[in-house]
Amino acid sequence: MPEDERVRVGRLRWPVLLATRDQEPELAGVGIVESFPSLISTRADVQPVGAMTYWGTMQTDSPGVTHRIFMRWRDSLDNTSVVFRTSKRPDGTLRWERFRVRRWKELGGRKRFVCLECELEQSDTGAAPDGR
Repeated sequence: MPEDERVRVGRLRWPVLLATRDQEPELAGVGIVESFPSLISTRADVQPVGAMTYWGTMQTDSPGVTHRIFMRWRDSLDNTSVVFRTSKRPDGTLRWERFRVRRWKELGGRKRFVCLECELEQSDTGAAPDGR
């Protein structure tokens, strides 16, 4: 059964940050320092993929796609792009997630919406790694 590629603006309920990741060697020479110099705020629909899709991506010896993120049109994004989502838990603490963009596709051929197939790279509670 083909996926429903219709996106309604009302579904774009999550405020997210779209960022480009820069990686540089650490001065001590033992690791990599990540920075996110450009952050763009937008709204998106974040949906986990189904079990069969997840299982299928894990079988191909490549990083697994865990979520699909639908948003308004953006030019092509590569795998240096990340999406941050922050949500407030019932006890008042913050939970943040960082998704790495694995694939970008236009929906419906009209340059109105895009679907980002992403991998959940990191999630935690407390202050987000982008400093917000």
